[in-house]
Amino acid sequence: MANELIEQEKIKYKKTYSDMMFACDDLRQMLDESEIKKRIFISKVDELKNYMNFLDKLEIESKMDKNFFKKLINKEKNIDNKIHEYMTTDKKNNLNKLEKCINCKCKNCVSECSMNGCLNCREKEYVYECNKLNGLFTKTSETVTLYNQDEEFIFNVAGYLVEKDTEGNFNRYVYLIDSKDYDNQHILKYSKFKGEEYYDSVINDDNQGELVRLNEKFIKLGLKV
Repeated sequence: MANELIEQEKIKYKKTYSDMMFACDDLRQMLDESEIKKRIFISKVDELKNYMNFLDKLEIESKMDKNFFKKLINKEKNIDNKIHEYMTTDKKNNLNKLEKCINCKCKNCVSECSMNGCLNCREKEYVYECNKLNGLFTKTSETVTLYNQDEEFIFNVAGYLVEKDTEGNFNRYVYLIDSKDYDNQHILKYSKFKGEEYYDSVINDDNQGELVRLNEKFIKLGLKV
């Protein structure tokens, strides 16, 4: 009988492994090295491959001497420890990220990337749509907590819009929906500096032209609210 933790881990990553391996094999055949490097998820797939091979090796070990009950118990404990030691925090984060990448538009894209590749995505994000020129829309399971004086508001993130301007700079906007009041929705400019996150209004001097433009861009790239 195979070790329970080995079975759990192989089942957990089986679909991600097969889907991402096929996608990466296709990309390696169709893209040059510079484009491959932009797709950081490929290195994460290699890491998953190493982990699956590691589990296969441990599974073989777990089946040895299985007729000797005492030795089997010791092996079970030893194998569990090996898995926990192997799965560092960084490795776990990388493999968990792949569970988002499996839904990513970039997974099957063979175009030259003009949108900074995987650097657009954070841990809980994946690219839902991209115009392959100057804009993309990501989905996420994040929530954002904002304050109005002492009042706390928790927003669900419907998605992020990433735009590249004519000078090659990237701007990020977030679409927020109040978790307690669906009609309370906002588009804000998002930025991060020295670990601090900022959410700024896109309305300038009561001119809502930019807000309207961004809303249309969100919808065009797949936002549904």
